[in-house]
Parts: sequence; structure tokens; C-alpha cells
Amino acid sequence: MAIFNHANLTAFAVWFVVFYLYHGLGITLGYHRLLTHKSLKVPKWLAYFIVSGGYFCLMGSPIVWVGVHRLHHQKSDQPGDPHSPRDGFKHSLFEWMFDMRSVQTDEELQRQVPDLMEDKFYRMFGSTHDASQAQLCLWLNIAFRALLWVTLGLPAMLASMSSMFIVFWATQCVNAVCHLPTAGYRLHETPEDSRNVWWVALLSLGEGWHNTHHKYPKSARHGIRPLELDVTWISIWLLNKIGLAQNVILPPQLKAVSIRSDKPSHMSPVEAMVAEPVLEPALVEKQ
Repeated sequence: MAIFNHANLTAFAVWFVVFYLYHGLGITLGYHRLLTHKSLKVPKWLAYFIVSGGYFCLMGSPIVWVGVHRLHHQKSDQPGDPHSPRDGFKHSLFEWMFDMRSVQTDEELQRQVPDLMEDKFYRMFGSTHDASQAQLCLWLNIAFRALLWVTLGLPAMLASMSSMFIVFWATQCVNAVCHLPTAGYRLHETPEDSRNVWWVALLSLGEGWHNTHHKYPKSARHGIRPLELDVTWISIWLLNKIGLAQNVILPPQLKAVSIRSDKPSHMSPVEAMVAEPVLEPALVEKQ
């Protein structure tokens, strides 16, 4: 069939990489490290663009996502954690999405995110656990794919759909697999069950180094050991080098070699990725 000709397959491959980064970084850099943990600061226009990649990956309202994730860190693997595998693997993978009000009322949700409640743009996409915000996200996702088909062609639309599917479930695996006692490994003694899982990290652009994230939740870098590839961190490093990311939070010994300062390092992001850190320092900013 003509749809599977060489030109279309090449276009699909190129767009797949583009959209995988767009959707993946929208969640990992946008929803998670930027909005939830404030691990860095970027211009408002750039924040909105990055976050849009997560929204068009069916992540729903940024306010709701951030409010749920902040609750997760406060009660991780304890009663009240929205998506702990201790309540069942299927629950942590997807079932938790359908009954959030039993864990977090709308009032509690909004108390978690006073910073985002002040932003009219984010409020447009919903600020409660009402199903209407998820329905809005679904319809806007459908419209987005239709627009891609009309403007960029079928290969681009299919690339966005397929990358969205993988990134969406990779994100759910962070919640589920990276809290299984039998998965991956731990670098830090933390009070919850978080694990570093290499294949989840690869699929989720660095989020799978989850034990390190729970040890240093405000750190912009999650992969800190040799070969712990963290594509989200490399992206933040590059944004910092061109002046679009500031106030990047890292453990002090990494900040000295990896972040733009009065005495900038010439270390490349790959060199910074494999730099061997001391594992127990306090963060630059109090958690």
C-alpha cells in the first residue's frame, strides 16, 4: 500500500522522535520537574509550550496532575497515597485514576497547588477531580490529532499517536513498577518503596531513576550514577546553557560541574551524566 512507502515511513520515523520528545518532556520536564517540584524556572511562554506536550499526551489538567503528585510525595506508599502498588498493581497502574475523590477532595487538591491556582491559563483546563476536565482533555487531544493530519499529514499524526501511547504508559509504569520491591535497585534508604528501574528510565526520559528522585525530590537531575541516562536532565542542561532555564536545583557537588554560573564548566551533558557524585549531600534549596 502507498501509505507504507519509503517516504512515509521515513517521515513517520522522524516525526516519532520529535513527538516522543514533545510528549515525554511535556510530562517529565513540564508537569513534573517544573510545575510540581519547581526544580527550575523558565519563561512563561516556554513553560506553557513544554506543558502542552504533556496535555496532548492525555495527562489531563496540569493543576490536577500536580496536586495528585504532591500528595503522592507526602504519603508515598502509606495510606492516602493515590497510586501505591501496596494497594494492588492494577490500582497503581491505572485504576487509581477513576476514584481520586475518595483519596483527595477538590478542596484538598486546590490547597496543594496555590501557585498554579493563580494562573488563569492552567485553570482553564480544570481544577477539580470532576470528569469534565478529563473529557475536555480527550476532546482537545482528538482535535490536536485532526489538526496534525490536516497540516502535517498522516505520518505525523500516526507518529504522535504512537509516541503518545508509549509515553503515557511509561509514565504509569513510574507509579507502579518503580515502587515494586522486586524491581530495579535502590541507591538510597528512603521511607517508601521507590526503586531505580533502567527500562522505565529509558522509556520515560529519565523518570525511572525513581529512588533517587524520592531521595532528592527537588533535584532537576534524577540519573546521577554512571550510565543512568536522563534525557530530561540533558534537556534542562541545554536550556540552561542557552539562558532559558535558571535557578536549576541540584545537589551541591553536581551544581559545581553542570550548571551555568559565574565560572561555567566546559563539561558536556554526557560527561556530566556520568560524573560520579557523592550520594548524600543536602540539596541547594531546602526540601
